[in-house]
Amino acid sequence: MSTPAKIRSVVLWSVISAAFIGPGTITTAVSAGVSFQLGLLWAVVFATLACIVLQEASARIIISSGLTFGECIQHHFGAGWVKWLVAVPVLLGCAAYEAGNILGAASGLSLLTSGNTKWLTTMVTVAAAVILWRGGNKLISNTMMFLVVIMAIAFAMLAFKAKFTLIALVKASVIPQLPAGSEWIALALVGTTIVPYNIFIGSAISKGNTIPLMRIGLTVSVMIGGIITACILLAGTVAGAFTSFPALAEVLENNIGSWAALALGVGLFAAGFSSAITSPYAASLIASTVLGSENKKHVRLVWAVVLLTGFGFGISGVKPIPVILAVQALNGFVLPLLAYFLTRMANDNRLVKAEHQHAAWYNSILLLIFGITALIGINNVDKAVSDAFKLTAHFEVVVTITAVLLALVTVQLVRSKKRPG
Repeated sequence: MSTPAKIRSVVLWSVISAAFIGPGTITTAVSAGVSFQLGLLWAVVFATLACIVLQEASARIIISSGLTFGECIQHHFGAGWVKWLVAVPVLLGCAAYEAGNILGAASGLSLLTSGNTKWLTTMVTVAAAVILWRGGNKLISNTMMFLVVIMAIAFAMLAFKAKFTLIALVKASVIPQLPAGSEWIALALVGTTIVPYNIFIGSAISKGNTIPLMRIGLTVSVMIGGIITACILLAGTVAGAFTSFPALAEVLENNIGSWAALALGVGLFAAGFSSAITSPYAASLIASTVLGSENKKHVRLVWAVVLLTGFGFGISGVKPIPVILAVQALNGFVLPLLAYFLTRMANDNRLVKAEHQHAAWYNSILLLIFGITALIGINNVDKAVSDAFKLTAHFEVVVTITAVLLALVTVQLVRSKKRPG
């Protein structure tokens, strides 16, 4: 396995780390640092490792079987409607959150140039459309790798101003703790890292690769993404307060220097622009690899609709709150459903050849991740419904439902392993 091949694999998989570090991740990680200092750094570490595990399982299934993700779902579960159950909510989510991605990139440019937000929003949309129109994994991966490097430099500069010892950082990374009131944001840190549409991106770009190269590219890329998220959290510990990006830039400028506001602008632009590309890109991959569309015009139409939906909401200033709440509820069950599907399919010897099967202990990790993603998913549904009807969320009920689901899936997996293939 040559070094150039390893580097190409890292570049290819950089689209995953670029995809999950968007304006939402920056907002969540900065808020975690502002409110709880290093208290939730362990959640970033866990989310990064869980992302690697799920992406690896997905890619291994695709490489070993030679099928698309949609074909694997249909092959294992039989019913053709199952793939639609997963694909449709994710497609809606791509469109609903694209406005935030575009506006995040425009906000970053605004911090750098003080330009008109509407013109900057238009520029970001046009630039994303050009890259998507030209298409191809290579162009998008190279663009993503460039943006990841930009983000890494920008947020690392801010993180180095955080005054914590190495021992404190290591302890906070490996010892879980939940400071009072931190439960929701801890779940948000995990949820913003393990993004449902990334599973589809990973499964699409993995086809035709070898498993060893996939593992190298995936692991290095996602770990870089996790380090960037940790740097954003550390930057939050320096800020002291966070109400908006312009306000954060002012605080950083006063506390650190003018260069800190510029670094935030560069990082925010890179995060927003990368997500503004990957969200429509993911939608097009779902159309082709999950729903089976082979018409290039139809695939382009899918990403164009997602991009224009985000642009329309972004340029108009209209906040599609009811739509976003509905999509949050729909996406609430997608992540645990994907984790469930991956756990089942990864243990199917008709899809994964014997030489590519994981060890028995690996199922414990998959089940743990399913439990955490189910907790996040049910919590998202509960939060969306509570916000819509102005109710009080009940975290204890969410935990109880999650525990029951985890027990049922564990029993189901044990029984399936006892049955002959």
